[in-house]
Amino acid sequence: MKEKLILIFIMFVSIKSGAQSSLSLSGYWPPGNAQSAMNSFESNPSAYSVIKDWGLTAVYGSEFSNDIKSNLYLVSLSKRLAGHALSLRYTPGYQKEFLFENNQVVAKGDSSIKTLNSRFLYKEIFGLGYSYKISEKINSGFTFRYFTQEFNSDALALNYPTDTTTSFSINTISEKENYWKGDIGINYFISNNLSVSLSSINLLTLSEEKISAENEDFKLKKEKMALIGISYFPSDLFNLNFLYETGNSFQAGFSGSFRLFRNGNLSLGTTLFHDDYQSPYIAGINPGICFSTDLFNVTISGIKYFSDRNISGSFTKFRNTGIDNIINNQYSFDKLILSFGFTLNTLPERLVEFVNVEVLKEIYPTFTENYLNTPFAAGLVVNLSEKQITVKPSSRISGINNEAIYSPFVLISPKDTAKVFFYTIIPDTVRKEKTGISNADFYLTTVNETPDDEFQKPILVNSRNAWDGKVINLRYFIKNDYDLSMDSSKEILNKYKIILDTLSEKLVPFYKSKIIFDNLVKELVYVSDPRASSDLVQFPHETLKLKGGDCDDLTVCFSSLLESVGIETAIVDYKSENEIGHVNILINTGLSPAEAGLITRNDQKYLVRKSSTGTDEVWIPVETTSLTNFETAWETGSVKFYNDAIGSYGIAKGKVEIIDVY
Repeated sequence: MKEKLILIFIMFVSIKSGAQSSLSLSGYWPPGNAQSAMNSFESNPSAYSVIKDWGLTAVYGSEFSNDIKSNLYLVSLSKRLAGHALSLRYTPGYQKEFLFENNQVVAKGDSSIKTLNSRFLYKEIFGLGYSYKISEKINSGFTFRYFTQEFNSDALALNYPTDTTTSFSINTISEKENYWKGDIGINYFISNNLSVSLSSINLLTLSEEKISAENEDFKLKKEKMALIGISYFPSDLFNLNFLYETGNSFQAGFSGSFRLFRNGNLSLGTTLFHDDYQSPYIAGINPGICFSTDLFNVTISGIKYFSDRNISGSFTKFRNTGIDNIINNQYSFDKLILSFGFTLNTLPERLVEFVNVEVLKEIYPTFTENYLNTPFAAGLVVNLSEKQITVKPSSRISGINNEAIYSPFVLISPKDTAKVFFYTIIPDTVRKEKTGISNADFYLTTVNETPDDEFQKPILVNSRNAWDGKVINLRYFIKNDYDLSMDSSKEILNKYKIILDTLSEKLVPFYKSKIIFDNLVKELVYVSDPRASSDLVQFPHETLKLKGGDCDDLTVCFSSLLESVGIETAIVDYKSENEIGHVNILINTGLSPAEAGLITRNDQKYLVRKSSTGTDEVWIPVETTSLTNFETAWETGSVKFYNDAIGSYGIAKGKVEIIDVY
């Protein structure tokens, strides 16, 4: 027997369509966008929220079926506590009813006719969400939603006669199931231009009652799927987005924003969607327009289907296909939605904001101390208040810092503009192997822990072996490996302990240097690689492992081995107009000028200069690329130093520079 399906659409609000579970009636606004639907759990299972304190949302709209019906679909409340965001929504309009009229009829005693019916009612009662801001780039959370579904069928019951009359009555058989639906999600903001999200669909379902096998086919479908989202911002005012559900559904769209005045924005967006339960292939369009300020937003949106929805369907078809979404499915109608969002910020007002930030220097991870003393960025900051305030600037470089690093505080006069500088700390644990672009996040904090303003800039973070060509910065490579260098030096010197013990204490530093060098040259090979304005430098342990390097590598290695056992060194920088230069090493013998004769009678083979303690002592130049023996390397280094630094007035003219390692 063929039944006639009569769809009675009582109330309705959904953010999705059929198998397309992530379509929002309020329009899709990507995570991080100021117009993001704060309580759209359908497209936002991670419960990501942009509110700063309190948020209230109300959604009202109409469905264009045979009779236009208007309803309050949703009321929600959100609250942020530091990095935690909580949301609760009540959904009185999230329900749908199906009524099937059976061809069986009963004649009542008063000659009236009673038709037997089957009724299926689906509701979402409420939902709650929680999200946590793991870092500036990552947000994760979950949502729980509470549903009920009722199944009612009329059936004839025979009343056994007490006389010669037989009668019938109509009984209604009812079943009900309440259940929870839980999902989790994560949002990752790769940069200002790109974000991705990954969420579950129907990850967890917990039923409170059991439904009989007869009604099993009519239950809401709960297939487990994943939701993958990508949002790309070619510019600050335009966004492209794509959401894909592993159940072979997707939506693709764009949105754009226009600033009308200081705190007012107009945003436009539209989405095309597809799922296997609806036809044609692109089932419909979901446009939206939103006006927002710091205090409220108003959104007008809707769904227009590309197929005829004013048709009847069979009970058999409904049994075979069912629905997996209460509001938006193959039986849904076009609709128009009006959403109101209100924000209440009980936190103190923002007192300062960035005008701009300028990155002053790229990051070389090995130059640890350099960024403690000199800023890597500077920001122009304006005081928005009528009073003098203290600004606490801080920054965090992705891949370098796990937490924000505070810089010196700055006092700014009322309505004045000032420059603030940003310093950073590079942990010893940073082991960046490749040079690449990273992001630096800058923060301004005044009276609260929450920043008054934030700014992000790209910054070049070099590999740990990168060097900026400034000889003074070779000392960072020298100092980096002291522990490993000490092990190597002590291993060499232990072999000559008997000889060293017989020497005068004054000569020990000189002979230690000679022994270490003579043992090194047996293993190392010089590889010509003239220094240009920038370069890569090996750490001492890398030079020892690779058994070779250029003049920079060999100088760094030899200096580190000596410094690790208490022998003071300095680097000689032979500059060149074409920026291709050379470096070698000066060794402090610890001898006084009067004791120079203990190691040489040639006064051109040493120079007298002050040590770190301010004492005049004898220093000898050594050419580290002369991998023959110590005497030859000393001789070669002395000739070059005397000719270039002394004879040609290289030091006086600034063409030769001596840089202490300490």
